[in-house]
Amino acid sequence: MVRGEVSDTWTRPRGVAALAVGICGGTSSGKTTFARALIETLRASDPGVDLVLVRQDEYFQDYLHLPEDARPAARTANRPDAIAWPALREALTLLKQGKSTPFPGRGTGMAQRVPEVREVGPTRLVIAEGHLLFIDAPIQALLDVKVFLDCDVEERVLRRIKRDTTTSGRTIEQSLEWFLRDVQPNNQHYTDWQRRQADIVIPHDRPNPIATALLADAIRSRLARA
Repeated sequence: MVRGEVSDTWTRPRGVAALAVGICGGTSSGKTTFARALIETLRASDPGVDLVLVRQDEYFQDYLHLPEDARPAARTANRPDAIAWPALREALTLLKQGKSTPFPGRGTGMAQRVPEVREVGPTRLVIAEGHLLFIDAPIQALLDVKVFLDCDVEERVLRRIKRDTTTSGRTIEQSLEWFLRDVQPNNQHYTDWQRRQADIVIPHDRPNPIATALLADAIRSRLARA
């Protein structure tokens, strides 16, 4: 089931070179998984489809401007101040204008990044994903369509703990400590608000290939008419 629809009037505004699709949802709602599935679906019919994936997590603050002993208390991944918004806005703006943009050097959320950057673009399609993506009004204005992945909080908690303990190297105790300190007090508040900003709401307690295919078809149609 997909609530909402992509309007037939969804085309690129004059002077804008790329379409931008935003994918949002609470922590562990499957945003990266859905984005990858969408890209695979698009490439299944057009292996050379011109697109760039922008991950909000690549724009986490690294807190190097704070004294080292002050960083642990300040660190967050679930409030708007966790994101370097000016850099993310600039990247999306340049891509929308049909220009290339530097992406941040590789690094994990809230960790120091390597100095190298990589250039991406220009492109015809931008797919951006992140759990705070719709919080920022300028980012919302850059997105042609906003997709929200709806997933029960209990399922997201289980996914989060599993991810932390299997891929992030945290113990269960460390995962729960972080969840109680940062995730729980912030995530649902921002998740519920962002859900109301979406154009399309997709149930995502499990993979949803029908919704993925419908969105991919809509994107292909708009790109063909542009």
